[in-house]
Amino acid sequence: MYSGRIGYGSTRSYGVAVSMETFSAAAKVQANLKELFQSKLAPGDAYVKFQLSSGITALLSMRQVKESLIVEASQITPLPNMPEFTIGIINSRDRVFCIFDLALLLKLSSELIAPRQHQIIVFQTVAEPKIYVGLTVTQLQGIIRISKEQIQLPNNSIDEELMPYISGVIKQQETTVPILNFENILQALISQP
Repeated sequence: MYSGRIGYGSTRSYGVAVSMETFSAAAKVQANLKELFQSKLAPGDAYVKFQLSSGITALLSMRQVKESLIVEASQITPLPNMPEFTIGIINSRDRVFCIFDLALLLKLSSELIAPRQHQIIVFQTVAEPKIYVGLTVTQLQGIIRISKEQIQLPNNSIDEELMPYISGVIKQQETTVPILNFENILQALISQP
């Protein structure tokens, strides 16, 4: 086992025996491969965390998330005569798809009044043909992992407008954070007149 200095005074131990004389670049890579491919993820499923509207932080499962984008408003082509929650269409990675204001779709107040940029979560449907849907949110806050044991049934502290779209909630400090169900959101989009 080699234990050597890397960078500014840090000591790192490698699971590969390498003599000091033969510690080439290839040996360094080989020594790091084992560590690189060991999973150090927290237990649980991944969820994207975002600010939905004023005072409401929410989560969506990462299972169907393809990517998140921050795009200039000028990159989105508006669609006339569409519901208020429809922002427009965009071309990203040779895919054209619609962008919707998630807060307005869920009948909440939106903070997206003429923004210069949109923060978008792009989902892909499971069923064939694959359809891409962009949901714009106030602010992307990152990805967190949640175990099944942390998920609770929704309670009275959740806005009634959100209840049809919630699959559960978690407690973070003193706050109840809803976990939204993408399939229910998609169903709401499909059922719009």
